[in-house]
Amino acid sequence: MIFHIVIFKLNSPFQWGDDEVVEAETSTRQHPNHIKEIQGWFCARNISPREQAMDFVAIGLFKDQEELRVYLEHPDHQQGVRKWKKIANWKVIDIDLSSDTTKFFGLLDALTNINSTSA
Repeated sequence: MIFHIVIFKLNSPFQWGDDEVVEAETSTRQHPNHIKEIQGWFCARNISPREQAMDFVAIGLFKDQEELRVYLEHPDHQQGVRKWKKIANWKVIDIDLSSDTTKFFGLLDALTNINSTSA
């Protein structure tokens, strides 16, 4: 399984109430309704006031790198990318949950079971 994590920082002067921002967020929230390769989905606004904090996160769970590739090329995802490009910058990390460099602890130990049952 692959965890695909994207963190977004709104560009100045954009704020949450702006139409473009609402459209980008809505598009991201709707991806699971349009892209069947998504095995799990989480997205949310940041609540931290810290200066280094990002503004939004999207986390997708994919069966493997091929399904992640299909998602990345999907027209619905590409539409979302175009919306975010107008208002924000972002960073991405893709994590292979079966890697020996991946460590789970506490409540996240359940991800170990997801990984072992998907093999």
